[in-house]
Amino acid sequence: MAASLFRNIRAHRLLLEYDDERSGSFAPLSHVPEDKTVVLGLVGTKNPETPTVKNLLDRLDEAARIVPKERLAISPQCGFSTSIVGNRITTEHQRQKLERVVAVAREFWSAG
Repeated sequence: MAASLFRNIRAHRLLLEYDDERSGSFAPLSHVPEDKTVVLGLVGTKNPETPTVKNLLDRLDEAARIVPKERLAISPQCGFSTSIVGNRITTEHQRQKLERVVAVAREFWSAG
């Protein structure tokens, strides 16, 4: 299923949610064509918990065993207000999460 889906998507970037266990493994990424970038939504936006830098770097390393580092990106999993009521997350938590994404991106992509 992943092979057909990824092959037929007419997009250059695939924004995929991988913020918790429900997302499953990175195995389907082996079917992403070489002309596509995979943006991994590794930071959840529905609760105030922010993954550690180490956790996010480990997840990126895991994904990079399947998709080359040059074709990966990191992002929050989704918007910060994805329902009518919104999520119970403060703007400070949102800022911390975005800062974590930036810090991890700088570290991961600046490493040799």
